[in-house]
Amino acid sequence: MIILIIKGYISEGVLRTDNLKTKNKRMKEKQKRMLCIGWAEADITPEGPASLFGQYYERISQYVQSQLQVTACAIEAINEDGDKDQAIMISMDLLYPLKALQGALRNDIKELIPDFDTRKLFLNATHTHSAPEPRIDSDYGQLLLKQLGKVVVEAWGNRAPAGVSAELGYAVTGHNRRAKYADGTAEMYGATDRSDFIGMEGPEDSGVNMLFCWDEAQNLNGIIMNVPCPAQVTEARYYVSADYWSEVRRRLTEKFSEKVFVLAQCGAAGDLSPRDLPRGYKDRELNMWDISGMELIGKRLFQTVMEVYPKAKEKILTEVEFKHVAKDINIPTRKVSKEEYEEALKISTEIHSREPDDPNSPDTAWNRFLSEIKENEKLKVHGPWDNKNTDYGIVRKKDAVIEQYRNQESFPFYNMELHVIRIGEIVIASNSFELFVDYGFQIMGRSLAKQTFLVQLSCDYGEYLPTRIALQGGGYSAMANPVGPEGGKILVEETLNVINNLWE
Repeated sequence: MIILIIKGYISEGVLRTDNLKTKNKRMKEKQKRMLCIGWAEADITPEGPASLFGQYYERISQYVQSQLQVTACAIEAINEDGDKDQAIMISMDLLYPLKALQGALRNDIKELIPDFDTRKLFLNATHTHSAPEPRIDSDYGQLLLKQLGKVVVEAWGNRAPAGVSAELGYAVTGHNRRAKYADGTAEMYGATDRSDFIGMEGPEDSGVNMLFCWDEAQNLNGIIMNVPCPAQVTEARYYVSADYWSEVRRRLTEKFSEKVFVLAQCGAAGDLSPRDLPRGYKDRELNMWDISGMELIGKRLFQTVMEVYPKAKEKILTEVEFKHVAKDINIPTRKVSKEEYEEALKISTEIHSREPDDPNSPDTAWNRFLSEIKENEKLKVHGPWDNKNTDYGIVRKKDAVIEQYRNQESFPFYNMELHVIRIGEIVIASNSFELFVDYGFQIMGRSLAKQTFLVQLSCDYGEYLPTRIALQGGGYSAMANPVGPEGGKILVEETLNVINNLWE
C-alpha cells in the first residue's frame, strides 16, 4: 500500500495538498491585474524674472536655461473579478512639494475625475534650486496649481492598455557632501584640504532604478526613473533650470521618434549632492556648480537607460500584481536636549549682542553675509558662494534650535503621508524628507521587493532626516531637524511593514 501511494495513487492527504496548491495558484492569478497607464506633462516655467528658491538669499532669474515641467503617470489596474486599484504620481521640477498644494490639487480634481480616489494621488519634487517656491498663496502657486490640474486630467484620460519592465542600472550622480574632521565635527560642503580632514561622513549610492512603460505595440512611452541625487548642480546660479533632468529628457527626445515621458524621482539622498568634494575641482573635472556638470550627469543617466533598454524590451509584462497603499503615520519629533538648548542660547545671545541698532547697517550679520556672497561670486570659479559658518549662518540655525526646544512639547509627532505601490516585483515607497542615504539602504536591504524605489520629498517637506552619526557631527544639515534618528527608525519600520505585507 505504501509503495502504491509513492507511485502516485491519491490519498486524502495528497488530494487536500493538491487542492490547496490549486487554490493558492488561482488566488495568485486573481491578484494579477491588467494595467492601463496614461502620461501627460505640462510647462511650469515662470514668466519673466522670478525669485529662485533654495538658498538663504534671494536670486532673481536672468533667463531660462531649461524649462520646468510637471509630469504625471496615471495607473489603473483591474483583475478578472473587476477589482481595481489606482495611482497618479506627479513629478515636479521644484525644490519640494507642500501639503497645501497637494490638498488643493486633490480638491480640484475631485469633481473632474469622479471615478478616481484622490487619496491615491501624490506629488514629488526633484529638488532643483533653480525654480520658484511652490506656495499656493502666490501668483506662481496658482499657475502651478492650474498646470497640475491640467496634467492630471490629461494623464487620466490617456490611460490605455500597457506593459511594464523593471531594470537596475548604475551611474555616478551623487556624492556624500558632509566632510568629517578629527574633533568629531562634520560640515556640509566642508573643506577637504584641512589638515584635520579625516574623510566623508556617510555612504554614496550609484544605483538607478527604472520602470519602463510600454504601449500595446510595445513602444516605449514612459520611464519611471529613480536617481539618488538631488537636481541641484545649478543651485546657486541666476537662471531657471530643471537641472540634469532637462538633459535626460532632451537626449531621450533625440533618440526616440515617439514621445518618451520621464517621471523623475529623487531617491534617498539627504546627505548627497552632485559634487565629489575630496577630489576638488581639478582642471579635468567639469564644474558641478554649472551647466557643464548638469550636462554630464544627464549624459550618464541617458547612457544607463540605453544600456538596459534591450533587456527591458525582452521582458514586458501586461498582467502584474498591483496594489497602492496610502497611509498616515505619526513619526516622533526630535527632542532638543536642555544642554543643546543652553549652548544655542549662549551663542545666539552673543551674536545678537553685537548687532548694530540700524538694521540697514553694513555691519549687521545679514548684510555681512550678503556682502561676502557678492565677493565670492566675483572671485570663485565654483560654489558654494555663501558661508554658513558666518555669524548669520550660525545664528539662523541656533535660533531654530531655540524655537524647537521651546515648542517641542506642543509638537510630539510629525504626521507623514506614506505611499507604497507594488507593481509586479518592484515597489515604490515615498517619504517627505531629505532622507539620509543610510535609511534608504536599511529599507532596500530588508524589503521583499526585487527592486525598491524610494521617493524622497513627496507629499510635503519634512526637512533633513539625519542619522545619529550625523547629529553627533552637527553642521548645517544636522542641527535644527524636526525629526531625528528615533523618528528615522520609525519611518524605516513603518515603510517596511507596508512593503513586506504586500508580499507576505
